[in-house]
Amino acid sequence: ISLSSSEFTGRQARALYDFTPETEYEIGMKAGEVIWVQYRQCPGWLIADVMDETGLIPESYVEFI
Repeated sequence: ISLSSSEFTGRQARALYDFTPETEYEIGMKAGEVIWVQYRQCPGWLIADVMDETGLIPESYVEFI
């Protein structure tokens, strides 16, 4: 199922790199952290839950597990 599909209900992923947010819509994560990807917002960006926050993260910074 595509990450953009309405049938996609989320999937665990692992952060490959540290990410420092640059806007109020992005959230930070640390390499090795397990996160929950909700869906793809737009090409290259995912909406994900990291700890108790939800926001944008770069798709190229995670691998699905």
